[in-house]
Amino acid sequence: MSGLTKGLRAGVAAVGVIAAAVALAGCANGASASDDAAAAGADCAETTPAHLVIGTADLDVSYIPYGILANELGYFAEECIDMTIDAAADGLLQSLTSGQADFVMSSPSESLFAGNGAPMGAEMIYNLIPDLNISLAVLDDSALTSVGDLKGAVIGTWGLGPYADAYVSRSLELYGLTLDDVTIIETGYGTTPMQALDTGEVDAVLYWPGLYTSWELAGYPTRVLEGTEWSSTMDGIGILTTDTIVADDPELVEGVSRAIAKSTVYLRRFPESAVRAFWAGYPERAPLPGEDETAALEADLAILDSTLVSMGVDDRPDDTLWGDQTAERWQNQIDYFVDTGMIAPTGEVVPDTFFSADHIPAANDFDHDAIVEQK
Repeated sequence: MSGLTKGLRAGVAAVGVIAAAVALAGCANGASASDDAAAAGADCAETTPAHLVIGTADLDVSYIPYGILANELGYFAEECIDMTIDAAADGLLQSLTSGQADFVMSSPSESLFAGNGAPMGAEMIYNLIPDLNISLAVLDDSALTSVGDLKGAVIGTWGLGPYADAYVSRSLELYGLTLDDVTIIETGYGTTPMQALDTGEVDAVLYWPGLYTSWELAGYPTRVLEGTEWSSTMDGIGILTTDTIVADDPELVEGVSRAIAKSTVYLRRFPESAVRAFWAGYPERAPLPGEDETAALEADLAILDSTLVSMGVDDRPDDTLWGDQTAERWQNQIDYFVDTGMIAPTGEVVPDTFFSADHIPAANDFDHDAIVEQK
């Protein structure tokens, strides 16, 4: 996610990397819903092709709430959208602004940093995580107990950039520390950061609950450090698109949002079915022949459960306005970045220029009783 900054610096080269990743991922995973669109979208006068890029180099089950499940269940197709989904660690924002992608997974901080507080031609149209759900953690047997113990520490995270810097800076600030008091290094995805913790290469890591759960299942339990509770005042990641798409294709924006909202309700009701749908669409993530399918299902359900808890999906009613955003929440983030000097805008930073939520009530207007388990 923070690789967006790297992608911006890399310029045209990053777009080439995205294009290559998209071509390979689309062929390998069969992530296009063309066949599903033909079936579920049979009543559509025409379908709209769209392309969503999810920000990760390790597409595990914890990412299915972010559009993957909506695709596998045919919810995009029901909206007359032929959605292709790919994953890439870097260059997402550049791929969006260059027209390589129509929608990308992003954080509010990326939009604010990209233009130094000025509008950058894109808007968040769906909030996936109401409360920022990354956290600083250590191995369970570590002597470190709070963020205040991190002076002189090495912190590993998925990628260097403003997203990680902003989170670490805010956490340290509560203890009178700054980014100068720590060293942040890139430790990538998957088991690499777990190994860095185990070998002592890093003292702490900055990741998300689903990944921590996967490490615990592998025999490496982690513990979140005290002092990161403040993050509930910030929004987490969401779906970003261009101002042009918001203005010229509101039906597409509403349809994408409705499909994801419906998949969220499905996840709450049928998590086991959701995991199996993920396996069907991404067979490289399914248990191999001869492997213990029950154990694999239990592991993926544990990872998914921790993800849903951190997203706040588990404690909200079905009729929640899924994906909603407010100017107040965006203002919290703007104030922090300005106050800490992480952005130095030359004019007023207007929250409403960074997100669009007028379509959210309509996107949530669907028949919840029609959300039934797919076999």
